[in-house]
Amino acid sequence: MEMTSSLENEWLNVFHLRGEIDAATAPPLKEDLERALAEGQRWFLIDLLGTEYLDSVAVGILIGGAKQACEQGGMLAVVCQRPIVVKVFEISGTKELLNVHESEAAACRLLEAARDAAAESGDGGA
Repeated sequence: MEMTSSLENEWLNVFHLRGEIDAATAPPLKEDLERALAEGQRWFLIDLLGTEYLDSVAVGILIGGAKQACEQGGMLAVVCQRPIVVKVFEISGTKELLNVHESEAAACRLLEAARDAAAESGDGGA
């Protein structure tokens, strides 16, 4: 697995993942997500457009990250188009939970709307 991450617009953490994500390669993803959450970051976009395969360990890490982001008033969304990877989310029943979208634009719209709603309700947003 190859991974890069960046903070965009001072609020959105974008993780770009490439290759295979499984029990052997997923620990850096877990560590980076946990580090960002510990630093108070709570809005995440996980780009799996270059991901060829992911297993239940990877899905579990994403679920944990989504849960923690939600507990902090944020959200995690996934961008994924490869049918075999989308099927993992469908079979595991996590497609809606992880806000899986086919395009980065759609995922960003969802995250921006959620952030705006959090800001309006007094949860801060950023």
